[in-house]
Amino acid sequence: MYTLALFIVMAIVLEAVMTVLRSILDTVKVGDLVAKLPIIGANLTLLIAIVMVWIIGERAHLLNGWGWSDNDDWINTVVNGAIIAGMIPLKEAIFSAINKGLRP
Repeated sequence: MYTLALFIVMAIVLEAVMTVLRSILDTVKVGDLVAKLPIIGANLTLLIAIVMVWIIGERAHLLNGWGWSDNDDWINTVVNGAIIAGMIPLKEAIFSAINKGLRP
C-alpha cells in the first residue's frame, strides 16, 4: 500500500517537474521544437521520469516494496520511471473521485 502511495507521490512530483521544464522550454522558445521531435517529444514525460529516478538513485527503487528486484540497476531505474509516468492518469482519477466526493 505504501509503495502505491509512493508511486502516486512521485507522479505528483513528476508533473511539477514537467510543468517547470515546459515553462523553461517555452521561455527559451524551444518548447514547440522539442514537442515536434519524433521520439523525444512524444516520450518526454517518460524520459524525465527515468532521469528523475536515476538522479534519486537507490532510494527510488520502489518496486522492491513489492518484492521485485533485478540485479541490473538500469532495469530498476527504467521500470520505476515507466511506472511513475504511468501513475499520472491514476493520480488524476483518484483526485477526480475525491473531488466528486467532496461536493455537497
